[in-house]
Amino acid sequence: MSNESPNERASQKVTDDWFHEQIDAIQPVLISFVATLVRDPHLVNDVVQETNLIIWKKRDSFELGTKFRSWALRIAYFQSLAAIKAVRGSRLMFSQDLIDRFTNDAESSKSILKQDTSERLKVCLSRLTPRQREVIELRYQQSCSMTFMSEKLGRTQSAIGMLLNRARTALLQCLKMGERK
Repeated sequence: MSNESPNERASQKVTDDWFHEQIDAIQPVLISFVATLVRDPHLVNDVVQETNLIIWKKRDSFELGTKFRSWALRIAYFQSLAAIKAVRGSRLMFSQDLIDRFTNDAESSKSILKQDTSERLKVCLSRLTPRQREVIELRYQQSCSMTFMSEKLGRTQSAIGMLLNRARTALLQCLKMGERK
C-alpha cells in the first residue's frame, strides 16, 4: 500500500493525465525536431520513443509553470546527440550530401537502363518478320486471345502458338545479344 493520502493520489493522477496530454500534444514537434538533428528515419523513431520514455520518467522533475515544450525539446536534443554518437561509433556514416548524390545517381541509372532496354526492344521488334510482329502486337499490345488471333489471321491456334513462340524466342535472343555489347 502507498503512504499517500487520497488527495495526494488524486493530484498525482491529474499530473499524470496532464503529462499524457502534453506528451501527446508535442509529438509532431518532437518528431520534426529530432528529424532535423538525426536525419535517419529509423533512428528518428527510436530517439522519439526514448525521449518519450525519459520525459515520462523525469516527470517529477518538471516544474509546473515552466514551458513543457522547451523542457521536452532539451531532453530530445540530448537523446539525439547520444544516438548520433552511438551510430557513428558503430558503423560508417555518410554525409547527407553524399547520400543525396548516390540517390540521384541511382535514379538516373534506372531511367537510363529503362530507356536503353526500351530502345533495344524496338530494334529487336524491327528485326522480326512482319507476321511475327503482328502476333506479338496482337497478343501483348492488344491483349487478344489465341482464339481471336487464329480467326483474325486465318490460321489454327496451334500454328499461332508456334509463330508466337518463335517470335518470343527471336526477341529474347536479340535482347540477350544487346546485353553482351
